[in-house]
Amino acid sequence: MLSVSLPVTHRADRTGPAVTPPGRPRVASWHRWDPPRAVRLAAALLGLAAIATYLVTALMRLGYPFPLEYLESNSLVEVQQILGGRPLYAAPTVGYVPDGYPPLYFATSAAAASVLGLSYLPLRLVSLVSSLACFAVLGRLVQRETASAAAGMASAGLLAGTYFVTGTWFDVARVDSLFIALSVAALYAARWMRRTREAVVVGLLLAAAFLTKQNGLAEGVAVLIALAAGPRRRLAGTAALTYGAVLGISTLALGLASRGWYVYYVFVLMTEHTLNHAAFGQFWTVRLLPVLGLACCALIPGARRIPLVLAAGCSALIVESYATLVHSGGEANDLLPAYLAVALLAGLAMGDQPGGLVSAAADRLARARVARWRAGQVRPWAAAAAAALVLAQLAVLVNGFHPGRAIPTSADRAAGWRLAAGMRAFGGAIAVPSDPGLDLLAGLPAVAHQGATDDVLRASGTTGTASFRSSTARAVAARRFSAIVTENAGPPGGFPRDLTRYYHRCPQTLLRGVPPAVFQAVAGPPGRPAYVWLPARGASCAAAVRALDGAPTAGVGRSRSPGGST
Repeated sequence: MLSVSLPVTHRADRTGPAVTPPGRPRVASWHRWDPPRAVRLAAALLGLAAIATYLVTALMRLGYPFPLEYLESNSLVEVQQILGGRPLYAAPTVGYVPDGYPPLYFATSAAAASVLGLSYLPLRLVSLVSSLACFAVLGRLVQRETASAAAGMASAGLLAGTYFVTGTWFDVARVDSLFIALSVAALYAARWMRRTREAVVVGLLLAAAFLTKQNGLAEGVAVLIALAAGPRRRLAGTAALTYGAVLGISTLALGLASRGWYVYYVFVLMTEHTLNHAAFGQFWTVRLLPVLGLACCALIPGARRIPLVLAAGCSALIVESYATLVHSGGEANDLLPAYLAVALLAGLAMGDQPGGLVSAAADRLARARVARWRAGQVRPWAAAAAAALVLAQLAVLVNGFHPGRAIPTSADRAAGWRLAAGMRAFGGAIAVPSDPGLDLLAGLPAVAHQGATDDVLRASGTTGTASFRSSTARAVAARRFSAIVTENAGPPGGFPRDLTRYYHRCPQTLLRGVPPAVFQAVAGPPGRPAYVWLPARGASCAAAVRALDGAPTAGVGRSRSPGGST
């Protein structure tokens, strides 16, 4: 470990002590212990262990053929929509309701699925690669700012360390990992933007983040304002023009192609959700500080050294998480932007000198940072304290790692294939609102996912709600489903109140003899298909449930293939 000691001068008197020339920096020596570097190295090693544990866990469950998380199956359905040439955004019906996100993740996953085939593998692969890219860009950004590779590795490891406290979300088939990867890439590009083509890249990356998850609008606005307030106003204008053009053209094109439904899902739907007033304080007291409280404390000694554009971007990321979680339906995945911001800022606080590309010619903020460093205002103890806090935070997070709980077992696979085989043999159109991916595996038409349906049903507006309820009522009255399979004993959300007039619930349940913990989602809320609803005056419950459970029973289901949507 490097430390600072008095050098030996070439012109010193042989009988007298060595004298250091005035104003000359002291030379590093390998003979003494350097606490800041030692703590940073320890944090880097622990961060590397967190990344390695995440990667091994993700690879072991990458090819699991059933949902790892509740809404994964709707992502699979949306990719199927694209591959089948059907619109991604359409009126909510009993047959299909999209997630309320822009299309970039689903288009990227569809491109991967066109090569690898329709399954969860290509969707999770996009998320896995995105998360690794996020770690790499985050680490490189911190390294360039602090001139410390160890600080960069510790920062990336700190983000990876939140894998288990966020419900193992990084590698699931959802939009979030691609979103944070594009978000940190946009911050990196904006921080080091020096030419016109680089300004265009900044605008494209900010727009791509928005087209993955609309929360990215806050980051785009904040970063562009910060750039405009600095010495790179002309380049900021180019970036803003690129950003606005991409957002404007994409919104117009997708809005017209979907007859306005893209605007409804992406811009209107979330604003119609009620606020969860308890979450206003819980975001800090339950979600953020108990998880990354030590890392947040590390921000204090290094707050003055944060570049303006990174401070603006990180603030916007935290606001994005907060704004989403205070609405009904906010989940652990919505915390990832805030965790990314804390990891980045904590990494910057670990540095005790300006980075290699921070020079007096860069901008006014860089000149101020260099001046403070030369004047001795950036003390080694501040970097050492920040590194110690990050190290302690990593130790707490890694201590909570439970890879065994995140990896489905062979019993989970067997139960899933058992249900898929039973549904295929039963035939007809089987509605599984909690997991329409099972329909796809069984070769049957999928139905609207309950999670996406709930987003529409809890909106204060009536546009989407009326469309879904009328479609569901027609399908139920026509007995279009040979069976309806639910997780709970009650009818699915949004189905008509007189469902029992057309369907009755069987007293027998699916997966009899299978332990309750088997075939549960390992991320998000637990649950598995259990209750069967059959058309009134149809097949007997005992025979139907036995067939759906995978037992050979001929002539139970209906072979007709009614339309999935109305």
